[in-house]
Amino acid sequence: MESDANSWMILLRTMGALALVLALIFAVAQIAKKYLKPSNWAPTAGIRVLQSFNLEPKKKLLVVEVENQKLLLGLSESNISCLCTLSAEVKQKTEYQHAVV
Repeated sequence: MESDANSWMILLRTMGALALVLALIFAVAQIAKKYLKPSNWAPTAGIRVLQSFNLEPKKKLLVVEVENQKLLLGLSESNISCLCTLSAEVKQKTEYQHAVV
């Protein structure tokens, strides 16, 4: 009987230790998520994304502003291409417009 009680005590200690380790991992992840953002590591040098349009799961078009100049960028999984420089003012998207195909 006494060995059964010891077995349960060992199991409860193990489960408690596991719960403590998981809680510690969760706490560290939350702290890292809050304080270790990539934007805190390096300055963005005045780069702002004005609009984004997804073409495919890993391909998109971006309108960005760099030093008061607006650029249309093509972004894929392995490449970023400057498609053109926009001279007209580009407004930030406030509502979705649907095109008839």
